[in-house]
Amino acid sequence: MTHYSRRRVLKMVGLVTIASAAGQLLPLPRLNAAQSLINVTGLDDFMQVSQLLTQQENLNATVGRALLLALTQTQKGFLQALTQLKTLLQNQPALLQQDHLTFAADADSEKLAKVILGGWYNGVVGKGNHALYVTYVNTLANLLVDDKLVPPGFSYGECGSWAQQP
Repeated sequence: MTHYSRRRVLKMVGLVTIASAAGQLLPLPRLNAAQSLINVTGLDDFMQVSQLLTQQENLNATVGRALLLALTQTQKGFLQALTQLKTLLQNQPALLQQDHLTFAADADSEKLAKVILGGWYNGVVGKGNHALYVTYVNTLANLLVDDKLVPPGFSYGECGSWAQQP
């Protein structure tokens, strides 16, 4: 490859990188505007239900807001279903003491509870082409083991040190 060709390739890579970065940054004002549309009551209810389901008192409010936004986009009638789930959990706290999360009398609330838990633990809401990626490092699954394990994809050593046997 000649010097001229290399320079053209580097310019193209630079343009693609800038275009990709711009594409990632431009939707942010719309996201912030959409986040402000979620009323505080919806966020409070979501955080209360999330604390009950996860049995975690100190959930990250920023992650909670992002999960709430993703859930309202992927789950039809989410806020109404959330209110129903909150009422169910408050009226029947024994449901959360079971080995397996099952609500025999209310399958829709059980499904919603599992979707909420999946969002907190996996950082993804929805399935297939409609799945929304919310967080990775801040998932409860990673936070529960962060004192022992480095999140996958992160290497806290020199390049390639992860490949050497301990």
